[in-house]
Amino acid sequence: MATDPSGLNTSGLKKTPTQPRARRTVERIIAATAALIEEQGLDALTTNRVAERANVNIASLYQYFPNKQALLSALLQQYWQDLARVLNDLLDQLGDVSVDESTRLWAQLGIQHFRNQGGVLVELLRHPSQLAALPEGREFEHRLMEAMRRFLTRQRDRLNVPDLDRAIYVAFQACAAILSRHLLEPMPYYRDEEIVEELARLMRGYFY
Repeated sequence: MATDPSGLNTSGLKKTPTQPRARRTVERIIAATAALIEEQGLDALTTNRVAERANVNIASLYQYFPNKQALLSALLQQYWQDLARVLNDLLDQLGDVSVDESTRLWAQLGIQHFRNQGGVLVELLRHPSQLAALPEGREFEHRLMEAMRRFLTRQRDRLNVPDLDRAIYVAFQACAAILSRHLLEPMPYYRDEEIVEELARLMRGYFY
């Protein structure tokens, strides 16, 4: 993902801001997008409302974001690139640990990231079909499944699955669905650590 010297992600923009004032405008637009989603929900998101919230001319917004989907793409890049990097690095750095122990580690990190980010991610996860249609959502899944594949390939001889790629796909989708449900609609009697432990047991039983 391309970033400018200030750290702003520019890979999904229609036009790359080159001046400090332009970069600040883009940052305000992305921040306004997040605030609008958190306060009013994803269905309320429009380019006009974001422009008004960011206090920028709609023509200025369209220089960088041609539509609502471009705003969502920029927001997802901001929220998910750090999580993808941290989880990717974690799986690449793990040594000869079990599948269940690795599951505990990455699930704990994912939950902590979600808790720290707050309401915007909650609202985004409530609309999985819209997220799946964006390239950033597919890229996020691809990067994590590739990291899982590299980790599991190192211990392939211990795994009891006939097709590793298919097993990774099933495992990733199952864990993602369970974590999303837990984070969006938590049962009052299931703590985070209990859900993490159940995921670890699930992955141990599936892969071994």
